[in-house]
Amino acid sequence: MILLMLLFVVILFLIFINKQTMKDIKELSTDDTYDKQTASLPSNEIICKEIQHFLGNECEIKLDDEAKSSAYIFFQNKIILSNTEDSKKNYTRILFIAHECIHSIQSRMTHIINFVLANIRNIYDIILLVLLMIGRGSLELIMVSFLISFLSFYYRMILEVDAIYRSVIVSRKYLKENNLEFVADRYEEIIPKTISGLYFTYIVPILFKLLIFVSLNLF
Repeated sequence: MILLMLLFVVILFLIFINKQTMKDIKELSTDDTYDKQTASLPSNEIICKEIQHFLGNECEIKLDDEAKSSAYIFFQNKIILSNTEDSKKNYTRILFIAHECIHSIQSRMTHIINFVLANIRNIYDIILLVLLMIGRGSLELIMVSFLISFLSFYYRMILEVDAIYRSVIVSRKYLKENNLEFVADRYEEIIPKTISGLYFTYIVPILFKLLIFVSLNLF
């Protein structure tokens, strides 16, 4: 019981830290001066194509007027670009587009391992939840779930952290060609907090799931 309470406190602490981190990222990402400086750059789709060409890679690009963020779909080799008004104007759009472009050239094996582990984790957790609800679960099975979740988290972070750091390099080169390299300096300020926020975003659900599973096993 004491360990459960301690785990609960840790989760609350991480959530609090993550909220502050997200707030800092939002403040750094909101700057009218930088927005105006990058307003002369092409549309998101054209920027994406130019970065893809720069990287020597091509993949399908689809605009989504409702998506709040962009994403790379590995098995379809497709980049879905957010096409909201904010995504068209915010100066960080070059960084985020470069991020998805980097995903498109990352190791296929790492992408496959990440996909397989994520699905194994989801299926295993559903089965474990059912077993716990009918009183057939155990701490050993819960620890297996935690191990699978950690491995999934590990491979996901390999992809994300690599894309984050390389996206700054690519963005800087792209911005330099457009005489806007100083904007990339601001990106350097955002990156550390972005990585911290990413860790919290993935770790908190793992710990919360552990808390729920252990609680069900005890009660």
